[in-house]
This record gives sequence, structure tokens and C-alpha cells, in this order.
Amino acid sequence: MKRFVHAIVVCLLLTAVSAGRTHAAELTLYVMQVPPLTFNEPGRYGIAGDLALAAIKRAGYTAKIVVVPANRAMATVQGDDVRDALIIPLARQKEREPHYTWIAPIVKVDRTFFAVGRSVASFDEARAAFRVVGVARGTAGVHILNEQGFAKPQIYEINDNDVSPRMLLAQRFDAWYGPTLQFREWLREADPQHRIRAGVPLGATFNYMACSRICDPAMVKRLAEAVDQLTRDGTAKTIEARYGRM
Repeated sequence: MKRFVHAIVVCLLLTAVSAGRTHAAELTLYVMQVPPLTFNEPGRYGIAGDLALAAIKRAGYTAKIVVVPANRAMATVQGDDVRDALIIPLARQKEREPHYTWIAPIVKVDRTFFAVGRSVASFDEARAAFRVVGVARGTAGVHILNEQGFAKPQIYEINDNDVSPRMLLAQRFDAWYGPTLQFREWLREADPQHRIRAGVPLGATFNYMACSRICDPAMVKRLAEAVDQLTRDGTAKTIEARYGRM
């Protein structure tokens, strides 16, 4: 009898150790650089980055962070043979819906039209006012402009980087459309004379922590619950305040 009890205890201990190892599994997190939502700095990964890492930790996992250009990150994670790969901060658009497993929204992203010497307050006004609008290639901004009836010749796609303010000042296009906070970050150095003006926020999206199409349902559930807990207990607001978002 004692041997039988001892065997049961050993089995339970091994099961507990195995479960602990499962929860501590390392997850690959692809981070698209969209300051101040995400950064690539030691110990400082931006609003969305810090929240995602906090959720991964609370869910009982560790993270392997991979920072690559946005288009490469999206293409990698939506690969047919990719499993359990996370990506942030990904805007949820109908064109992307079937290619990812959507875990939880982690940050709201406002978008704005920026132009030299003028601002607009609606998509209708922007369509009439701007002959050409610059926008980051392959982003949600392109889909939003298409949905809002902008003609193809009006949409000028370029790589998503901090050269866009200089292109706007050089009149390569009439306006820039993209995430408000990101463009304001770029303007600090590119436009010290404050020639570029921002319109009202238009076309906001909730950017998600998402996963590859093939993704462990139990992991998805744990991460979604962790994000919800961080929102309810005030941790998300604390992270936002750390970066001076509001």
C-alpha cells in the first residue's frame, strides 16, 4: 500500500513539473516598430510591446522577441506552416481576418491626415482637398483609404519609416495619412518650425496581439485572459502613462 501511495505522489509531482514547464514555454513574439506603440530598445518596448510582454508573463510564458519590418513580420506569421507565433501591434482588417488568430486588442490607434499649412476634419474633405495622399505600404491605412473611396491615383504608398515628414515638406505628396502618435514622433526632428498641421483623428482601429493561423487554443485563451486582467487591474493604464500617451 505504501508503495502504491508513493507511486501516486511521484506521478503527481511529475505532472506538476511538466505543467510548470508547459506554462513557462518560450513564445516567439514578432514586434513591428511603430513608435511609441512599439520600440526596439532594451527594457523599453513601447505601449503595445510592454503590455504584450506583461500578458505573456502573466499567462505563464516567456518571450523571444523578434523585431523585423512590418511587412516581413506579417508575411512570416501568416505562413502556412507557422505555429504559435505571436505578432504585435496588428490592426484587425477584414482582408487579414482569415490569416491570423486574433487574441485580444491591446491598444487603440488613432489615424490623422497631416498636411503643410492646413488640416481636415473628415474623409470627404480630405478626398476633395488632397490630390495625392502618402501612406505606409501594406498597412491598415491603405485599406481605410480604399474603403473611404479614395481613388488609386490619390494613394501613394511608401515604406513605413521616418522619411515621410521630409517627403511631405518637399511636396512629394499633399498629405500623409497614418497613426497619429507615430507621425508626431517623427515630426519632432523633421519639422521644428511646425509647418505641418494635423487634422482631427479619423479611422481609428484597435491593434491586436495576434497569432499565426495555426495556434494552440489553450495558449490563446490564457493570453486573452491575461490581457483582460491587465486592463481591469489598471496595469494597461500604468503602461500608457509611462510613455505619456494621454
